[in-house]
Amino acid sequence: MGRIKCLVEECYYNANQYCLADAIEVRSSGNNVVNSSDGTACETFRPKSNAPGGR
Repeated sequence: MGRIKCLVEECYYNANQYCLADAIEVRSSGNNVVNSSDGTACETFRPKSNAPGGR
C-alpha cells in the first residue's frame, strides 16, 4: 500500500503524520451520496489510549 497521510494525532496508527495500518477502510459517514471528504469516515481509527501497550 502507498503512503497514506493522516493528521489524526490521537490514532494508534499515526506515526509522524502517516498511517501505519496494514489496510484501511473508509466509508461514508451516514450519507448515501458523498460529495466531499467531510462525508467520509476512517473505520480503521483506533485511539492510542485503547491500543495494546498504550502506545
